[in-house]
Amino acid sequence: MDLRLDAISKKEINKIHENTLEILSKIGVEFSSEKALEKFRKKNTRIEGKKVYIDEKLLNWALSKTPNSFVLEGREKDRNVQIGGDRTNFAPASGPIFVTKKGERKPATCKDYIDFVKLIDTSEVININSAVIVEPQEIDIKDRNMYRVANCLKYSSKPFIGFTNGRKNSKECIELVQRFSGKIENVILGIISPISPLKYDESMIEGIITYSEKKQPFAIASASLPGATSPVTIAGTLAVNNAEVLAGIVLSQIVRPGNPVIYGNTSTSCDMRYMSNSIGSPETALITLATAKMGEFYKLPTRSGGSLTDSKIPDIQAGIESTLTMLAPISSGIDFVLQSCGILESFNSVSFEKMIIDEELIKQLLRFKRGFRVDKKTIGLDSIRDQGSGGMFIGEEHTINNFRQEQYISKLFSKDNYDNWCKKGKCDLNIFAEREVLERLKNYKKIDITEEQIDLISKYI
Repeated sequence: MDLRLDAISKKEINKIHENTLEILSKIGVEFSSEKALEKFRKKNTRIEGKKVYIDEKLLNWALSKTPNSFVLEGREKDRNVQIGGDRTNFAPASGPIFVTKKGERKPATCKDYIDFVKLIDTSEVININSAVIVEPQEIDIKDRNMYRVANCLKYSSKPFIGFTNGRKNSKECIELVQRFSGKIENVILGIISPISPLKYDESMIEGIITYSEKKQPFAIASASLPGATSPVTIAGTLAVNNAEVLAGIVLSQIVRPGNPVIYGNTSTSCDMRYMSNSIGSPETALITLATAKMGEFYKLPTRSGGSLTDSKIPDIQAGIESTLTMLAPISSGIDFVLQSCGILESFNSVSFEKMIIDEELIKQLLRFKRGFRVDKKTIGLDSIRDQGSGGMFIGEEHTINNFRQEQYISKLFSKDNYDNWCKKGKCDLNIFAEREVLERLKNYKKIDITEEQIDLISKYI
């Protein structure tokens, strides 16, 4: 048994696809870059001003060239990550400027950034690190990106997410990782964000072109606000977002046929009272479920958001919203989940404690998705026969052989009786998570790097 949730039928997928073709060929997508327009012209694409009109033939050509899976290279082979297949891969927060710790919110610091990189490197759940986890405010913004890339290389051997904002940033980021790793292809993952509705700015276009030319994979994911920057309905938002993502895929394949691209969507709900993101919402989860099916339809790996919440602290609101928004990608088979751990306050803040709590949530949801087997071995009729009425199974061989695989045992959640809980200080989940953060940082083991590698990154640190 492998639990799968669907939110959209084949008929509905075809309807979205048909309307997407109409949007691409009749309404068009704006590309604010002469370089991109010139590349489309070479494919005899109709262009009016900055508007590009993509027909079905060109779209199908691009989709036929885009691989359905690829391997993202880690420092060592055992840290390589396959994106596309049976496994859901997880990456941390991306972009918050604040850090919440012990309920207090403050601007992110360099120490916060490095601590998060270390925690992710030691995580049993998160297998892709990120240079974009937080924005350390002490570092000048012009130096901040490469500072973070260099520290990712210094403190983690997992593959990680780099920067795509413009050609200079993209090129410098990719080339440092290539020199450091000694590898050329698939050594860093980019994130491309269209501007909804139906537009790419020059910065993201340069990111697409540079990553494609440099043989690096990237995810394209829309992040529209239904009712503001896309239609208020989920169906309308899916059609607009689909056109945006597919247009970016077409450009990438024109630049370099066969370059890996992840099909993504991180659109959420919009709270119409405040015209703001409502990321911890049922609509966010439904869009994620639909994204998984759309990626399957186009035979592309998929990306979504993860444990999302609008709560300001790791409280019960955060727990409810994060469970809903993480259940969707895990149960639908999304390949790559960004913002999987730690997010608070509608992407504005990341929490050390919530990162640990979200790791636990992911473990439990993965167990839930795995379901259970029904066969002779799992039913254990011989054991039932031996115990009969009023028996006790605790010492049965069937119990000993199966309980570890059958039952999930949390190392974080309190399962003790009330009296013992009181004796141990009446600790809540945030305290347990805080202790785990300190323990992980204390036990972090330095990554081995050579003198040559130190020389490469030293000017940025």
